Amino acid sequence: EASMMDIVLMYHLLRALPIGCRLVLVGDVDQLPSVGPGSVLKDIIRSGTMPVVRLENVFRQAQLSPIVRNAHRINQGLMPLTDGETDFTFRQFMNEEETVRYVVDTYARMVRSLSWQNVQVLSPMHRNPCGVENLNRLLQARVNPPSPDKAEHKAGNTVYREGDKVMQIRNNYEKTVFNGDIGQIDLIRGKTVFVSFPDRPEGGDVTYEGGEVDDLRLAYAMSVHKAQGSEYAVVIMPLVPGHYIMLQRNLFYTAITRAKKQVYLAGSKKAMQMAVTNDRTRKRYSLLAERLHGELGID
Repeated sequence: EASMMDIVLMYHLLRALPIGCRLVLVGDVDQLPSVGPGSVLKDIIRSGTMPVVRLENVFRQAQLSPIVRNAHRINQGLMPLTDGETDFTFRQFMNEEETVRYVVDTYARMVRSLSWQNVQVLSPMHRNPCGVENLNRLLQARVNPPSPDKAEHKAGNTVYREGDKVMQIRNNYEKTVFNGDIGQIDLIRGKTVFVSFPDRPEGGDVTYEGGEVDDLRLAYAMSVHKAQGSEYAVVIMPLVPGHYIMLQRNLFYTAITRAKKQVYLAGSKKAMQMAVTNDRTRKRYSLLAERLHGELGID
């Protein structure tokens, strides 16, 4: 996902490539930019100095999916169409508490018929009633409540429980688990937590002992930034005015395009309008495009 690559990582990648090696960058410039400095993919395309191929066929969703149609609308600054749709819905609520209740109810209903890997709540922010932290607490209480049959481990303000959906938040090359990997707690024995990661090629549980558990977070809900590069059958997303700082077109576009089959939006139409119309993504002054022109002697 080249759109997530910052200029420092790109520098180290190019340094590591042998002479004669061909590098193909694949990404979507309409998604969120890298967390680190630079807009590498966008600048390379903007420079006009490299061959660019634009993919036109959609494979994650059906070509005529309302997800695809609405992704195009959002990129054009238009509100998504939800009336009469079953695969792309929006429910309006008076306040954040009602929105939270709907998000939790919808997740609990969908996860009963689909696996825990296929349903994902995405939120623009970590704080607020509709933020990642509060949603995770409520979702855990609903779908994986305390039970005498389930061992628990408390780390900081979070209680981890057997059966919980969790995310690795740091690269750990020794354990071969990486930032953004999603797993499920299989077993807890005292202060040792065993997590299975279905997409991990090595297979088997990863063991977390003592302070290593700090590398985990509950993942029933996650930020849109953490979800970039992933895909799910169903995405559920709150849109509320309290998230106004993060309500931007590229974030909204990134969130809905994570879904393969179904999108559930909930909250305020005003907040959705803010997300669609706010295309003032902060300009990044890396000068990469200009330098590519200079290096290649292009006027």
